[in-house]
Amino acid sequence: MSNSKFNPFKAKLFSGWGFLSRGLLIIAVFVLLHLLGLREYTSFISGTTSGSFGDLLGVTYFILYSLTIFVAPVLIIATAFMKIFSRYAGVED
Repeated sequence: MSNSKFNPFKAKLFSGWGFLSRGLLIIAVFVLLHLLGLREYTSFISGTTSGSFGDLLGVTYFILYSLTIFVAPVLIIATAFMKIFSRYAGVED
């Protein structure tokens, strides 16, 4: 068994491991931004912008938050479905 199969940077785009690694990567980056305190800069959502670099940080946090809520769970659930269906179809990932 090759270790390159489990390398998240060399995973195929539409494979179970590729979906799982990208979903977990999105979550990990969001957690990092949250721990760094970027949530504080999301005031642009309510229309109160400062016109500084903080607005860019807030947009970055908001995009990663949206990806974490909407995209990452879909990727992880798709991984589970692909593994279940491939087991019954006899197809190896």
